[in-house]
Amino acid sequence: MLTADQLIDLEELIVEELARIRAESEGSGEEREAIAPDVSIGRLSRLDAMQMQEVAKEAQRRREERLALLEVALDQLDEGTYGRCSRCGEDIDFERLKVSPEATHCSSCA
Repeated sequence: MLTADQLIDLEELIVEELARIRAESEGSGEEREAIAPDVSIGRLSRLDAMQMQEVAKEAQRRREERLALLEVALDQLDEGTYGRCSRCGEDIDFERLKVSPEATHCSSCA
């Protein structure tokens, strides 16, 4: 079971990570517009631009997914259910939660 000090440390870690990801999302908020087919930039340049656009979209999707998981973890902290494996019900190791505070499974179940 996590101690009160460990829970406080993890809550601070989650809040800091949420702030960092939100700031990162705002900083990369420049939506890349689709490359119009009539714009003459060359075939390889167009392919490169399209690939970069997809990479940016995927990075944003992953940030949004992690934000959602961290917000759930914060809610679980408030409810007193944080740090329990959702599969077996055992406690999740503090070290695992420090690395991945949104973890919902213990090392054995992961």
